Amino acid sequence: MRVVTGAEMRDLEKKAFANLGLSSLVVMENAGSRIVEVLKAEFGPLEAKRVHILAGPGNNGGDGLVAARQLLTLGARVKVYLVGDQKRSTKENQSNLAVLQKLGADLTPVDLKQLNKLRISLSFADLIVDAIFGTGFSGKLEEDLADLVNLVSDVQCPVVAIDCPTGINSATGEVATAAVKADLTINLGLLKLGCLLYPGRAYAGKNVVVDLGFPLDAQGIARELLGPEALSWLPQRQPWSHKGDHGHTLVVAGSVGYAGAASLCAQAVLRGGGGMVTAAVPESIYNRFPPDEVIVVPVPEAEGGTLGEGSLEKLQGLLAGKDVLAIGPGLGRSRQVIKVVQTLLRTWDGPAVIDADGLIALSTEFLRSVPASKRQRWVITPHPGEMGRLNASDAAAVNGDRVGAASSYAQQWGLVVVLKGAPTITADPERVYINSTGSHALATAGTGDILTGLTAALLGQGLDPLRAGALAAFVHGRAGDLAGEKGQRGLKASDCLAFIQQILQ
Repeated sequence: MRVVTGAEMRDLEKKAFANLGLSSLVVMENAGSRIVEVLKAEFGPLEAKRVHILAGPGNNGGDGLVAARQLLTLGARVKVYLVGDQKRSTKENQSNLAVLQKLGADLTPVDLKQLNKLRISLSFADLIVDAIFGTGFSGKLEEDLADLVNLVSDVQCPVVAIDCPTGINSATGEVATAAVKADLTINLGLLKLGCLLYPGRAYAGKNVVVDLGFPLDAQGIARELLGPEALSWLPQRQPWSHKGDHGHTLVVAGSVGYAGAASLCAQAVLRGGGGMVTAAVPESIYNRFPPDEVIVVPVPEAEGGTLGEGSLEKLQGLLAGKDVLAIGPGLGRSRQVIKVVQTLLRTWDGPAVIDADGLIALSTEFLRSVPASKRQRWVITPHPGEMGRLNASDAAAVNGDRVGAASSYAQQWGLVVVLKGAPTITADPERVYINSTGSHALATAGTGDILTGLTAALLGQGLDPLRAGALAAFVHGRAGDLAGEKGQRGLKASDCLAFIQQILQ
């Protein structure tokens, strides 16, 4: 499903209007009809229900006015509150307001300086519709409007936002002052980015997308919400296939105190459908691994129980015959570890997943020294703090523009970025996938190691780096959702492993 900013949606509509000769009033009528259809589907028969609509002076308010008229024909008890300077209303808004006036609809201009009457009136509503700004808002709400928004959010009845809750930046999800806390957001035409990115996502409630009665040419939008359809990317397996057909991954991971990182990563390769996995670990933690399906190879180590320059001969020998390299979980951050990671990445020509401590090795100087043909086969999986270090910012800046942070780094270095978090963003130089699964249940040690192993498994089965990263994020999040059904607080990373098999089938 394509995802747009408010500005992009307006551009798409303008092009459609010009190409198809559509009237903006006709499109607004379609929008109002779709809004009412959703309200009926979500809240049942609307006859005699008290529906209170807050309508701004723009076209978002116009959509609300059309919905108000159609709700009146259904027998709903509609009350419309006119918010903002009506002298600045769009012509479409004015036309629909004039119709309501002729119908004798209950229309009340809102005095933002005196909200007590509005507070009392809204308390009698069965349903409130926010049609104040929609996607036309950015920046900060004025104090009076912020008070209105907080008032609406405090009312104890369902709140529905049209296109985007008032107070949310439709491009970034930013809430600078306050925003309407909606139970449901009706996205008109296409899903809005600000309703998917936090904190906006927390205010949008359930997102529903409705068409506007005409096709939108969104092929130029390289941003998509990733759902279960991504499972169709999995290659079909022949009945006569064997383990060698599904990829052999070399996991280079672990150090004293972090054997679990290597184990979780390797187990995730197998649960993700990988045919074989070899875990190369410092020799001092070799005995920490139980006898199971993972091939564990002890490697000479440096002082402190980490891999070091003395490990390289053994590790480079282990690369032979492998299909994928997964490197980083639990390695440590010493200079010797950085040397190991950089040497192996320079040596290795196949697909690679680089995570956690492995990311420390990706200095600008090192990346410039690696041919673009190698980098385009890499998938990196940073969390916001790691992404901040990579692009010389910080976690707060990354989370303020998650899509931009992932996309710009992918474009700069020609690789795939899987930016972990809420939501996880997967980007290559041309496309972006926004993950639809996962929750705070995954906010626990070791889940990132599982994502690394999953990504490696999918690379080994033939998926290109972008699809491997995006599908791994989807499966990883869905496994967390399923494991979290027993309780999201207290979930362990290993709880997710068994559900991966169930999802991939």
